[in-house]
Amino acid sequence: MYVINNSFRALIVALIPLAVAHAVMTAMALLGAKAMEAEAPAPDQVLMFYLTRLAIDCGLLYGGHLMLRQRRVSSRMAYAIMGGAMAVVGYAIAIRNSIELSPPAGGTALTIGLLPAVAGMIAGFLYGQFAGVSAAARFPALSYEGLANSLAFDGPTRVRTSIAGIVIAAMIPALLTTVLSATVVALLPAYFNYLTGGPGPNVGPIMAAAIPAQLFLTILVATIVPSAVFVLCLHHIARALRRHRAFEYAALGGVMALICAYLLMPLTPFTSVSYLFIPAIGYGAIMGALYRRFAGLEPLPLPEAVIADDTDALVGADHPARRRRGVILSN
Repeated sequence: MYVINNSFRALIVALIPLAVAHAVMTAMALLGAKAMEAEAPAPDQVLMFYLTRLAIDCGLLYGGHLMLRQRRVSSRMAYAIMGGAMAVVGYAIAIRNSIELSPPAGGTALTIGLLPAVAGMIAGFLYGQFAGVSAAARFPALSYEGLANSLAFDGPTRVRTSIAGIVIAAMIPALLTTVLSATVVALLPAYFNYLTGGPGPNVGPIMAAAIPAQLFLTILVATIVPSAVFVLCLHHIARALRRHRAFEYAALGGVMALICAYLLMPLTPFTSVSYLFIPAIGYGAIMGALYRRFAGLEPLPLPEAVIADDTDALVGADHPARRRRGVILSN
């Protein structure tokens, strides 16, 4: 029996999706306050609200880990469910104690809570992935269970079908496109100044934070399902080709993305195919490698049993009787 280790490094990695979710929610709250022409909160107040909510989620996530560790639960699915539940509890605590920049509009409290719930599920999965496992302390090192934990497997393996791995890999197009778009938006004033010799448009700090958040949500909604289908097809094609290494998944993902970009090229406004092909290859390669990193391996299942009425029919495929037949001379 295994338990998940206590790991500060895994906890920091697990907080990344929660930090991104709270950053998006904070930026959207600032944008809503600006749209209603309300007084913008001070930067220190925004930072304190953000860090407080992140600290609540961190404490709840680690507390959920200790609870599962006490119960000797080590599956990544259980950790994903625990992370989602703890994120929902943290969101409820924030709403109940007004730890937010502005209360959610009527009828949107549950809808807004979906984002931290999904981020919490990814956070729990990441903690279980990166923390590692160890034998439960109640099993002595020389017991049968302790010896079983040290056994190795040298049989055939294949890459697992992981829902959490598909979700994480499917978020890559939205994340990378948001980063690239935010970089372009940040460079627009300097480019405008270079062209005209005058000052560029003043975006403002609130809009500068809200534009990437809005882009991320919009692109995520538009690409999450096609990207998940792409990753699932990539996984099954790689499994059919008996490929299981990360660089093989990355290469296959780049090739598949290139084919998809070629098929979608007539529907895009780009005049040069390089603007579509180069990002597509990068996106596909990253998605393939990332899925392989989080999916892991599983033993190849045993073949289905054969039902036979006659034992003489149980002849191997390369047996000579399968390639030639005996001759019976008739009188």
